[in-house]
Amino acid sequence: MKRAVMLMAFALAACAHKAPPPAASQPGVPVAIVREGSVEQTVALAGRVGAPAGTQTKLSFSVPGTIAAVDVRLGQHVSQGETLARLDDTPYSLGAQQAGAEARAAAAGAALAGVDRVSVRLQVDEAQLARQERLYHAGVVALRDVQAAQGAVAADRAEAAGAREQQAQAQAQSHAASLHAQSAQYDVSRTSLRAPFDATVAGIFAQAGQTVDASTAVVALASSAQNGATLDVPVSQLARVQAGEPVTLRTSDARWNGRISGIATAVDPATGLAVASVAGVPANVAPGTPVDATVVVGVARGVVVPRSAVVEDPQTGAELVFVRSAGGKFEARRVTIDARDDRFARVTSGVHIGERVASSGAIDLLAPAGQQP
Repeated sequence: MKRAVMLMAFALAACAHKAPPPAASQPGVPVAIVREGSVEQTVALAGRVGAPAGTQTKLSFSVPGTIAAVDVRLGQHVSQGETLARLDDTPYSLGAQQAGAEARAAAAGAALAGVDRVSVRLQVDEAQLARQERLYHAGVVALRDVQAAQGAVAADRAEAAGAREQQAQAQAQSHAASLHAQSAQYDVSRTSLRAPFDATVAGIFAQAGQTVDASTAVVALASSAQNGATLDVPVSQLARVQAGEPVTLRTSDARWNGRISGIATAVDPATGLAVASVAGVPANVAPGTPVDATVVVGVARGVVVPRSAVVEDPQTGAELVFVRSAGGKFEARRVTIDARDDRFARVTSGVHIGERVASSGAIDLLAPAGQQP
């Protein structure tokens, strides 16, 4: 009997240590937590180290008008921000004054709409209604007196709601008028053509009394800085690139950071390109060296995931991320991406803050072995 008990114990132990049948498993991939973050909005450009072709940057006014004066002469050294030429700003100044007056009138209208003319009367009528109801229940007044008081309260409440709507509308109109006034004032500032960087005046192509627009070159500058680069900017991207924005530049064997020092808004009709100048190029980079540049034109905040976490479904073309469930399985989930940079992608739908997603190697989860059974 003792021997039989021992044999049974060995059999049970062997069963307990027997490996379970293999189950379908997913590839092991690192994960990241979906979080609130920022995505840099960028523009990719190309160019070369050195001053613009012909050593000149041609500048034009960004608004049309009649030239009132050219304030520089050939060969003159100018500093960044110095005035080169001026348009007759009379129509723009008058427009700005009118827009300013409209903004002030709209603000006054919004303030007037915000005056509360109803709440006190509503409180009085509500108190009168309560009094009439008490008297009615006591048999002192007729039902029509209660109904009249109820009508007065209802009218007061309707008037209060209408006043709130009028106030909201007046505030919206005031905000729109204020923005219009700012835009008009901005146009006034653009009637002065200023040097985008320290340079020497290399050409003057217009004179006082001439009518010009954004396609008319007025002044050409030759850069006096040696540590710069020139980038070609397509017309479609010209409005997004501004002086002062940070730039990452790359050559075949180097990488460094710079900043947009100026933009020549005149577009070459042959190429459809404008010119942006970049400061911050190391002195040891030879002039003429081709460069690729990434200009940071803005920052978008929102829900972000690593860029490597987003993969494209080869069958549908949909963008997916793989979300890990509480049980450890990865589930493919369709997402909407509206901005991305070298590191992150901003997600507008599909995932929530705090969820865990495959941060890299997610493409492996598209294989049949990575699908959930």
